[in-house]
Amino acid sequence: MAAVLAYGGRAAVYSCDDAFDRHAGAVSAAAGPTLKKVTTIGVAQRLAQPMRIQLADVFRLAREQFPLILDDLRSMSGPVVAEGSALLPELLASHGVGADRAVWMVPTPEFQRYHYAQRPWARRLLAGLPEAAGAFETWMQRDSQFAADVSAQAREFGYRVWTIDGSSAADEIAAQITAELPE
Repeated sequence: MAAVLAYGGRAAVYSCDDAFDRHAGAVSAAAGPTLKKVTTIGVAQRLAQPMRIQLADVFRLAREQFPLILDDLRSMSGPVVAEGSALLPELLASHGVGADRAVWMVPTPEFQRYHYAQRPWARRLLAGLPEAAGAFETWMQRDSQFAADVSAQAREFGYRVWTIDGSSAADEIAAQITAELPE
């Protein structure tokens, strides 16, 4: 979706997810304790933690990664469409990003569950786990709660939230969103 929103190539696309491993490797344990924790424990162990701990870790990860994301974005020239779950509304608002400059696209639980089940990298991540189906369900429950929390936070800061359920094509959604954004 970010590529579609990048105005037909007139803007660069920055993916927080694509930068995650590089950021995790570059940060010290003192500066990024959650980044280090998440990258050193296995998927099964991470998903076996209580949901409240997993959810808190996801928010802490975003807060720890955000300064590195800002450094990356500052090094880019021209317009940029940045995407990824690490871009929490609270973080953008604290840096003066106005409500007219950001939008959150949040999947419904059903949409996310369906599409994650189709992704080869998600299947590889769970491959070999003794309870892969249960781990997948835990992952989806955590991410659904994260999406709900981020949606609420975005609305609290006056940002737009688009719920993505698969009923509209990506280019239709992009056209609607870009129509609302400033030039």
